[in-house]
Amino acid sequence: MKKYLIIGDCESPHTIKWAKELSRYFEVYLVSSKGISPEAKDFLPDERIFTFNLKIAESGTNVKFLRMLIPLIRILRKIKPDYLNAHYITSYGVLAALSKKLSGRQFVLIQTAWGTDILVTPFRNKFYKSITRFALNAANLITSDSVAVTKIVGDLTSTPTTTFPFGLQEIPEASCEIKDPNLFFSNRTLNENSNIDRVLHFFSKLRDANKDARLVIANVGPLKSELIKLSEELGMQESVDFVGFISPDQQNDYYRKSRFYFSILSSDALSVSLIEAMSFGCIPLVSDLPDNRDWVTDGINGIIMKEDTRADTILAFQGDAQKIFISNRQLVAERAIFPKAIEDFCQTLSTL
Repeated sequence: MKKYLIIGDCESPHTIKWAKELSRYFEVYLVSSKGISPEAKDFLPDERIFTFNLKIAESGTNVKFLRMLIPLIRILRKIKPDYLNAHYITSYGVLAALSKKLSGRQFVLIQTAWGTDILVTPFRNKFYKSITRFALNAANLITSDSVAVTKIVGDLTSTPTTTFPFGLQEIPEASCEIKDPNLFFSNRTLNENSNIDRVLHFFSKLRDANKDARLVIANVGPLKSELIKLSEELGMQESVDFVGFISPDQQNDYYRKSRFYFSILSSDALSVSLIEAMSFGCIPLVSDLPDNRDWVTDGINGIIMKEDTRADTILAFQGDAQKIFISNRQLVAERAIFPKAIEDFCQTLSTL
């Protein structure tokens, strides 16, 4: 079995999800700048886990991660991995690229983009753009989870990129019959980028057209008090519930019951929440962003929201609810099941 070494923040459940799935195909090792998620020890022995317990800014704004360079080179020489996979380009990706040049070892380098490391960090200044290019150019393969990220990667390097979402383990059980046709759900952070104020204004129009309409707003954030006040000013305190931070099971219950799902962020890559909502057959009401357009065909399986989107346009989807329920779940099943994506990814690796 070939050896696959992952470097990144291994306290993160996202990194561990990658490691767990890859352990079906490879002898996986983890190198963590911080500690280690307890879940990792369920499928990896201690001798395959290396931790540094540093406080790292993955945004690429501090250089503490460079303390890992010499120890990482020693680990590479000891383990002799076939693959090195860095998660987050502008910190661990730079470290991995340096280790490839300095270690004297031959291995396939995979750089995995997480979003901000490509969408934001390279554009802070010329230095960040140059180290991002350095990391990307050193790779044999880059992985991206969204159309927006892949486009920018393509502008920065000619290294091959494979795109697949950080998807679901499986399609959840759901039934169109138990959905509440009057229930709308939002679970994005209550901050400026999420535009929950616009959600409230849109919902105000919907409630005027349908007095039974209800909106559940989950999650927390700095604008919570302002948004509660806005809902009261719009006279919607009886129709809007702010439920705060909720557990995954509670969230799934809202997905399962809701007919519509709001996500109208100003900027975003592919949202896992959008995939989750669609997997439960919700009708997505989303902002006009590249990755939203990749998943939502306006007027077919959801709506790309505009300022002049009419309430009756949204409510008219009730007649196609069963068809959209089936098609959105099928779309997720075809494109966003993580084990299948990793299987395909491993097939790609075998050709390098």
